[in-house]
Amino acid sequence: MDGRDLLEADPLRSFGVFAEHRNFTTAARELHISQPSLHVKIRKLAAALGVELYERDGRRLTLTVAGERLAAYALDSRRRAEEFLRELHHQSAPTLTIAAGRGALRWVIGEAIQRVGHRGRRVQVITADRDAALTAVTSGQADLAIVAHDPPGRQVEAMQIAAYRQVLVLGDGHPLAARGQVRLGDLEGLDLVVPPVGRPHRRALDRALLDAGVRWQVAAEVDGWDLLVHLAALGVGATVVNGCVGLPEGLRAVPIHGLPDIRYWATWRPPRRAVVQDLLDQFGTGQ
Repeated sequence: MDGRDLLEADPLRSFGVFAEHRNFTTAARELHISQPSLHVKIRKLAAALGVELYERDGRRLTLTVAGERLAAYALDSRRRAEEFLRELHHQSAPTLTIAAGRGALRWVIGEAIQRVGHRGRRVQVITADRDAALTAVTSGQADLAIVAHDPPGRQVEAMQIAAYRQVLVLGDGHPLAARGQVRLGDLEGLDLVVPPVGRPHRRALDRALLDAGVRWQVAAEVDGWDLLVHLAALGVGATVVNGCVGLPEGLRAVPIHGLPDIRYWATWRPPRRAVVQDLLDQFGTGQ
């Protein structure tokens, strides 16, 4: 038994391991106890709390809402124990785990991560889309998520860290490339490289072009700002991205009048505020 084990309540720690695997056999093996013993621990914990912690869906085990909340609390407790032990032995600051998309990591928060790293902070990254990033935060797998478009829900804290105009990206030789600005109507008849159906950026773009009565064609569907721009550079079609995205030689970005700015939010659960504060400070608006 190590120092971390002594600082964590045994039933809570056991449930945290079970919640991670959603499997009694695997969790019991990791905890070095029998499967019946683990069943008893979790059953007693649920009875003491007066809630159901998991349920069966066919052969699968899924956590209830209360189980999800307790799993996040268990992970917080484990991390706080680890952080305390590091501080006790004068080790480095706790690792900061960030969930974000590739574009946000590269063009929105890349410099902030670099500055934090130069100050000795270790950073772990989870590459995830909006839904997966928010799930990583609410489940306790990530300390901080970076998401675009709409602000996250009330179950987490959040602040806006950036906003960028949307731009039309096309080759230097295209007639629209010489414009200082284009309107939605100017996209009539264009072949566009767009994200797959269902992605937030695609939904917003579809709605805006439909409302403006603009007819256009799908040239290709790919996920990620970098791939959208790459295919535009290959001449597959024009694309619409946010203004922070870097462009290769031969492409031009023209601001689009009529599309809203794309906003980025940093979001975290209140118990992790102290852990994420130094990164928030890099955006100039941390409190």
